[in-house]
Amino acid sequence: MSRPDRPLRVAVVGCTPLAAKVIDLIDELAELVGVVGLHPLLGVDKSNYDGLFAFARRSPGDLLHTTDINAAETITWLAARQPDVLIQCGWSQIFGPDVLAVPRLLCVGVHPSPLPTGRGAAVINWRLLEGGGPWGNTLFVMQRGVDTGPILDFEPFELEPRDDARTAYLKVDRSALKMLRRTIPRLARGDLSTRPQTGPASRYPRRSPEDGRMEWDWPVEQVLRTVRALTHPFPGAFFETRLGRLIVWQASGHHVEPMNQARGSIAEIRSGRGISVAVGDGAAWLELVTPPGDVECWADEWAGEAGLAVGDELVIPSHSAAIR
Repeated sequence: MSRPDRPLRVAVVGCTPLAAKVIDLIDELAELVGVVGLHPLLGVDKSNYDGLFAFARRSPGDLLHTTDINAAETITWLAARQPDVLIQCGWSQIFGPDVLAVPRLLCVGVHPSPLPTGRGAAVINWRLLEGGGPWGNTLFVMQRGVDTGPILDFEPFELEPRDDARTAYLKVDRSALKMLRRTIPRLARGDLSTRPQTGPASRYPRRSPEDGRMEWDWPVEQVLRTVRALTHPFPGAFFETRLGRLIVWQASGHHVEPMNQARGSIAEIRSGRGISVAVGDGAAWLELVTPPGDVECWADEWAGEAGLAVGDELVIPSHSAAIR
C-alpha cells in the first residue's frame, strides 16, 4: 500500500552511467535514501563502469561501495535505509532472496531487451552483432530467477545501422529514464500493476574480451558489425596481425566485390581516411585503431609511422595460407 503522507523512499543499485542518471532522476521524483555502487577494485575489470564518485562527493554518507550485493553488511546497510523501492540499473551480480526482501514494496530491474526475448548478459552487444533492428527496454519486478519477473513498463527503440555500442547505450539510458518517469509516480500512488512476460524466451551468454577476435576471411558486414558492437566503452574488436594485436574502434565498408588481393593485406592507405584491408568478400576501412604496443590513433597515421605500404600482409605468416 502507498503512504501518501510521505514521498516514496527509493534506493538505487548500479555501477554504470545509467545509474548516475537514475540517481539524479530519483532525486527529482522521490526521496533518494541510499545508493550501492560496485567497489572500484572490481570496477577496473568492468566495461561501462561508473563508480558514482560525483554522487559520493555531494552526498558521501549515502553511497556504499561493495564487492558483493548479497554480503551481510551490504544487506544491513540497505535495510537500515528502509526503502520502499529498490532500483537495479546496471549490475551483473544476481540478487539473492535477502536483497529482494529489503524494500517494502518491490525491487525494480532495468533490462535492455523486450523481455522475455534477450534475457542474460551483454544484451546490446549481442543484438548489434545480430544486426540490430527493433528492440527496447523493460522495467520489471525482480524475483528469484534471472530477468523473469512481471513487467512494469516497456519502451521500444530501434538499433539503427549507424548505432554502435556507445550510441546504443544512450538509447538504453534514455528509454530507462522515460519508463521511470512514468513508473515512479504510480508506485508512489500505490499502483503496483504489472503484466506477465509472454511469448518465447531467449537468453544471451556472457562475453569476454577475447570474444572480440575477428578473422580476415569474415565478410565486410560481419567485421563492421563486430567493430560497432564492441567499440568504446567495451574492450574492442581486434585482428591478430604479424605485428601483434590490432584493436579496431571505428571502421566502415569499402569494396564488396571479389578482390585480387590476399585477405589480410593492405588494399589502400589514404591520409585522413584510414587503411583499407582485404577481408572475406571485399575490403573494410579501418579508421580508428589501437596498434600493437601503442595507444589509440588514426589508422593512416599508424600505417605511415610503421612504414606499411599497399600490398603488405598483416596476417600472421603461419595463418596466411589458410585464409587465401
